[in-house]
Amino acid sequence: MKAILIIADGLGGRPTDYNGKTCLEAAKTPYLDDLAARGAVGLMDPIGPGICPGSDTAHLSILGQNPHKVYTGRGAFEALGIGMEMAPGDIGFRANFATVEPTPEGLRVLDRRAGRISTGQKELEAAINSIKLNDVPDVDFEFRVSTQHRGALVLRGNGLCRYVSGTDPKQEGKIIGTSHPTVVGNIDAQRTAVALNELTKKSYEVLCDHPINHRRTDAGKSPANILLSRGAADLPVFQSLTSIYGVQGAVLALGALYRGIGRALGMKMITLIDDTNSLDEDLAAIAKMAVAALREFDYLFIHIKGPDNAAHDKDAIAKIAMIERIDSELIAYLTSQVDWKTTHLAFTGDHTTPIEYGDHTAEPVPIIFVGPNVLSDKVKEFHERAAAEGGLGRFSGQALPILFNYNNWAPKFGT
Repeated sequence: MKAILIIADGLGGRPTDYNGKTCLEAAKTPYLDDLAARGAVGLMDPIGPGICPGSDTAHLSILGQNPHKVYTGRGAFEALGIGMEMAPGDIGFRANFATVEPTPEGLRVLDRRAGRISTGQKELEAAINSIKLNDVPDVDFEFRVSTQHRGALVLRGNGLCRYVSGTDPKQEGKIIGTSHPTVVGNIDAQRTAVALNELTKKSYEVLCDHPINHRRTDAGKSPANILLSRGAADLPVFQSLTSIYGVQGAVLALGALYRGIGRALGMKMITLIDDTNSLDEDLAAIAKMAVAALREFDYLFIHIKGPDNAAHDKDAIAKIAMIERIDSELIAYLTSQVDWKTTHLAFTGDHTTPIEYGDHTAEPVPIIFVGPNVLSDKVKEFHERAAAEGGLGRFSGQALPILFNYNNWAPKFGT
């Protein structure tokens, strides 16, 4: 048996999205509608009713974990997702190049994304990694770029702690932050904050006069003259899905966060960081890679980011178009290629991102399960309103364990 879980990020919406309809309702999705007619449909609270999910915590819950117990922060997943190694005691951060200017109050952020820098990042990465930290003995670090301005940072050494604030103020025009402990009296948190502050200060010193930034300034582009960090996290402890279910899976995703979560759960990463620029939400390529990977692996977790990006931009037309592309380029190909006598598939979102609001909200998302062991219901379309009438009803998270159950992989609880 084979299993496929597809998560379309930010899929859910509200009737205020587009002429009284959600974007999913407004989109033409004949292939998803066909799956709905063949399978069972319902509504899923990614974490629980009334809980507004982050992308990281939502995915943990959907993949069968309890985020209230296992979530330590996002930074570790970002590091794992771009191929970095983390050991117990290491602290991971989300990191990004930014553009700052000196002022009497401190360094002010002009551009958090350094003009979405697309060339020269490896040279800037090397400059960052040449820095030596002196303020805290026995603390080392590694920084690695991913795409554009993004990257991940790992602090290594004895006596480190994730309970520290970041240096990224998360808004242009603000003075960069000074990391400080978020718990009182924690010496390890104090050491971690001191190390992060020294690294941030020295990143500005080594990047300001870097030849890459001189060329960017001469060309009228924003220099990538500092490294900012946020989302401190230590290595979460999971039981691998292979050890629980006895199957081997793979994650196919462009975003480091989603690859990192999959890797932490024991999945192999199929889309590596070097692939992201060329794929760039190339859904036809993702579909072909998925079919090829399914010959090797028992199950796949596929993540598509596009709908959420459009919703955060409050662009209903773009979100509708992306949903229609998922239907015509990804779902159409998969449904024509998989063996439906031996394959179960689930399709859902990780949260609702309404157009008018432009951020995550707590409404449930629609979900389909389809395959030979799924008892079909009467729903013939796939969207929020139809899903409310589906045979699955409304439940919280755990989509992957439910999918695995249809393949008879679920271990018995008790005797």
